[in-house]
Amino acid sequence: MIVGVVSDTHGNREGLLLLAERLTSLGVQTVLHLGDAYQDLAILARTGLRVFGVPGLYCPEYRNPQIRNRQVMELGGLKFLLTHTQTRSSYDIAGDPDPEMACYEVDAVLFGHTHTPALEERQGVAWINPGHLRDRNDRGSPPTFALLHLSDSELKVQICRLADGGLFQEKTFRIPPQR
Repeated sequence: MIVGVVSDTHGNREGLLLLAERLTSLGVQTVLHLGDAYQDLAILARTGLRVFGVPGLYCPEYRNPQIRNRQVMELGGLKFLLTHTQTRSSYDIAGDPDPEMACYEVDAVLFGHTHTPALEERQGVAWINPGHLRDRNDRGSPPTFALLHLSDSELKVQICRLADGGLFQEKTFRIPPQR
């Protein structure tokens, strides 16, 4: 199973449509959106992709207690924490889990906010930032998205450039048998 991950799209409609085209051509059916801007989920959903997401820190939805700012979900037998930030924020509302504590219950933490792609392992948990999808280079990085290749024993992550779909970064994380 392959899952797409994107963050910090900031209303880049052209980029979102190109992303949907790239994901669809790879057989991806599900995309996870990590915030900024929350309304961009609807653009992706209209392309036929199955979309799950959380709001970004500065989205009005972040302060809406009806919308979860962080959520744990299971895909392909692996557990993921979806969050815009990798740490707590003064904008958090009561009941928002602390991403640094929640990581002990998941195989991977998917986060955005920094606009910088990252693939790290912290205490046996994969921490993945797909970068940003702005319409230009930002903070030294081109627009990128991530592909998660899921299996029982490993999580292979490819961060790809939006412009040409080429590989920007790649890492394989081993998944412990009992989590």
